[in-house]
Amino acid sequence: MWLYKVLKIIAVPLIRLYHRVNVYGKDRFDHKKTYVVVGNHVSHLDPVYIAAFYPRPLHYMAKKELFDSKFLSWLLRHLGAFPVNREAADIGAIKTALRLLKNGEAMGIFPEGGRADKWDEQALKQGAAYLALKTKTPVLPVAIFGTKKAKPKGKNWIKPSKVRLIYGKPIPVPEEGVSMDEYTQWIKSALETLLKEGESKGWSTY
Repeated sequence: MWLYKVLKIIAVPLIRLYHRVNVYGKDRFDHKKTYVVVGNHVSHLDPVYIAAFYPRPLHYMAKKELFDSKFLSWLLRHLGAFPVNREAADIGAIKTALRLLKNGEAMGIFPEGGRADKWDEQALKQGAAYLALKTKTPVLPVAIFGTKKAKPKGKNWIKPSKVRLIYGKPIPVPEEGVSMDEYTQWIKSALETLLKEGESKGWSTY
């Protein structure tokens, strides 16, 4: 992860300056604890910017096609990403995520399963809930605003649009008595609360 740390030192000030980034809710969670970090996903920028402003290294699953290039595969792996087959249940990727969490590493997940033109609660998947319940790791919700305007789908140029991130409170994992469906609903509710909090301030995710 040496490359991750070096690039973060370089990238964070540049991103903050270019997009006038504000991060809210950092006082809502313990920066030293391990979380499954879940967020909304409307732009290719989301995983990069969430990871850039997260206080610890953040691992992500990335579609396996990105690892076909030797250079890109090397880069992604050094940035903490690992491949996942999105067309099928990828047991290897799931085991990697479980191992990272059990070793105290943070995982970033977009519970909608991929980029969406708008928040799609119906598409919310159970991956984050499964990892959290299996490893007893609390979920940390985060909402990101402005990235779709900064980089619309199909566009190569990144516009200097203002970007904001807002964290919610961690969602604890009960010792017992909660199903994946129930925990997924808790995640959905937490993300919707953050999105509404931002929208009440006039922020837009789109």
